[in-house]
Amino acid sequence: MKSTTNEETQMTNLANFLNTKMSMSEVYQPAIIKALLQNGGKCTKQELAADISKYDLAARDYYAKIVMRYPKDTLTKHGVVAYDRSSQTFVLLGYPQDEEMRDQLLQTCQEKIEHWQTARRQADRATLGGSKRYEVLRRAKGKCELCGISSEVSPIDVDHIVPRSKANKGKVRTQGKWVDLHDLSNLQALCSACNRGKRDSDQTDFRRRSKLVRDRIPEIISSAGRSAKLEKVSGAKLKAALLDKLMEEHAEFLAAKTKTARLEELTDLFEVITALAVIEGHSTAELLDLAQAKREQRGGFEEGWVLAI
Repeated sequence: MKSTTNEETQMTNLANFLNTKMSMSEVYQPAIIKALLQNGGKCTKQELAADISKYDLAARDYYAKIVMRYPKDTLTKHGVVAYDRSSQTFVLLGYPQDEEMRDQLLQTCQEKIEHWQTARRQADRATLGGSKRYEVLRRAKGKCELCGISSEVSPIDVDHIVPRSKANKGKVRTQGKWVDLHDLSNLQALCSACNRGKRDSDQTDFRRRSKLVRDRIPEIISSAGRSAKLEKVSGAKLKAALLDKLMEEHAEFLAAKTKTARLEELTDLFEVITALAVIEGHSTAELLDLAQAKREQRGGFEEGWVLAI
């Protein structure tokens, strides 16, 4: 009779946890296991944070904290992962060397993630009703109110700004008053990735009530005999507005339908990038010179070489 090795026991435990024991209020556990499976069984907490927060690199520190909370506690308790403090690295216990087994477990992780996403959206639709959901998406112009990505690129969820967990008899306190949990003033549009990152205790209102515009827009508005509420910002506020604009223009480029529209969005992206360079203390000429130098040393990106990592 063939004896069972420790590695085989751990692999069985991993498959059993994924298929029968996993209980999820968020998507983090299968996402972490999936990333470990795709990276030889080991990832640093920064790598896992980056994997979860692919939509927004600025959120990496936030997701590093998420990874270290209950996903780590749950996965280590069940003997699925180990964490080495000295290297700040997660190790998947029972990492399958067999490619077919690894693909099967990866598929299970993906199915768990998709099931969670579908259930979350269906719960929102059932609770809110079609008309209220439509109004939230219409108000957001069909875009995520955090990263700006279009519903044509990524599914958009309706998120409660003050979450269900904070409700008292179906009411929540927002903007200084008590309103129904599902009131439009307590709802915002977030893509699936951004919504995943927003914890149940997070009450951040991501709805954009202002945006950075090109420098001549105030003059154009005035010459047309119209008025608008305008504020001129500088320093840290301008840099933050430019970073928001960078995400907005990137999302609009992804959603653009025609070559002309995509070229328009690329010029907007270029304008934001050059403005960020100036904020960082560099001239447009420096930016272009460095771009040319890197092109001469390493080439551009036109030929399509993809490096396996």
